[in-house]
Amino acid sequence: MKKKKVKKIKKQKKIRSNKKIDFNSIFGGMFVGIANIIPGVSGGTMLVIFNLFDRLMYAISDIFKRKTDTRKESIMLLIKVLLGAGIGIILFAKILGFTLEHLEAETIFWFMGLILFSVPIIIKTEMKGEKFSLFAFLIGFLFIIGLQYLRTKNPNASNVDTMNIMYFISLIIYGMIGGATMIFPGVSGSMVLLVLGKYEMIRSYIDKLTSFDKEAFISLSFFAIGIILGIILSAKLTSFLLKKYKGKTVSVILGFIIASALILPFNIENSFELTTFKICSIITSFILGGIIIYYINRLQIRNEKKALN
Repeated sequence: MKKKKVKKIKKQKKIRSNKKIDFNSIFGGMFVGIANIIPGVSGGTMLVIFNLFDRLMYAISDIFKRKTDTRKESIMLLIKVLLGAGIGIILFAKILGFTLEHLEAETIFWFMGLILFSVPIIIKTEMKGEKFSLFAFLIGFLFIIGLQYLRTKNPNASNVDTMNIMYFISLIIYGMIGGATMIFPGVSGSMVLLVLGKYEMIRSYIDKLTSFDKEAFISLSFFAIGIILGIILSAKLTSFLLKKYKGKTVSVILGFIIASALILPFNIENSFELTTFKICSIITSFILGGIIIYYINRLQIRNEKKALN
């Protein structure tokens, strides 16, 4: 009985500590939004990098519990992350459109640096006291490789369907698939949409938001409903897996993350000349990603120490 009480107090502190990490929640959410725009980059990986994944999974499960005194804090955490993601998608969609058009290789390798340099931090924090499973790791690794293979085999159908009841239902279904995959580390929600042939359609609607396009707003509203449902359902499943089989689940996630980082260069679509300047700019972008992760990790440690005091 005493152990259960201690465990409950720890969980309450875990949620309530988020009130002191507003910057981390919103800033991390922004990176989740930015990541989900780029096929091959995982928004869930950004959650892990910003130390938000476990807290977000618990918060979503906590919201739907009958008896909980941390529901308000859980809802606030979810709002902060979603707000950040929304800001990231809307503000950076055009910026990323520009960088991917003119500096695609540098942008991709920047994300690659963010992801690969975060792996040791993830192992240190998430695998503490857990046994690494090579089999689970290989399952996650090969799943992402298979997803990349499917992407190359499926030409992207960017046609916009006729707006009717079935169209809105399909948007909710695609949103659920996107929502379920976009928060899972290593799995790129945008890549899944590419495989399904709906990425360009959704991205074109996001681009039209700034011009207040009515059709884009209505379509994205139904897509957003699907995303919310997908996030809720996948979060509950992930929370269960992390609680019962944490070592194996984190091993699968590591397989997802490492594979998704290694295949990023294969997602570069625009050809470029491999000059000395280009090689230097790519290496600089990769290292810059690592430097950002180093300082983000230092900021997280400082915030956590403040939260405990």
